[in-house]
Amino acid sequence: MCICVAMSHAQDDFSLTGFDNPRTTVVIINDLGGPLPLRYHCKSKDDDLGDRTMPPRGSWFFQFKPSVFGNTKFYCSFSWGKELHYFDIYRQNRDRLFAEFGCRRCEWKIRKNGPCKLNKDNGMFDVCFPWN
Repeated sequence: MCICVAMSHAQDDFSLTGFDNPRTTVVIINDLGGPLPLRYHCKSKDDDLGDRTMPPRGSWFFQFKPSVFGNTKFYCSFSWGKELHYFDIYRQNRDRLFAEFGCRRCEWKIRKNGPCKLNKDNGMFDVCFPWN
């Protein structure tokens, strides 16, 4: 599995290779409000993307090719102040391209009450989930 990490916005340039298994981009945006930095640590069972800190309204992304077996999962811890929460930021069975809210570019705003995913149908971050 190839993992690419960057600290700026991703381009919408994707190519299909292999088993019609497109590269997927996960974007995380700090939407905590106010001056709060977001500390986070994302990983899968095979890849650890490291501990990081994002400034208010900042963003970060990573890219990967989901497994042809349908079992790719990335999970993250998110913390600010004295708060600590966990969330599966990419679950292939939930986020695969043809799922109801599936995506090849999965954008998430991290809010105090939980992460909200970009709804590609209306352009709003209104597909919200509770913390794990």
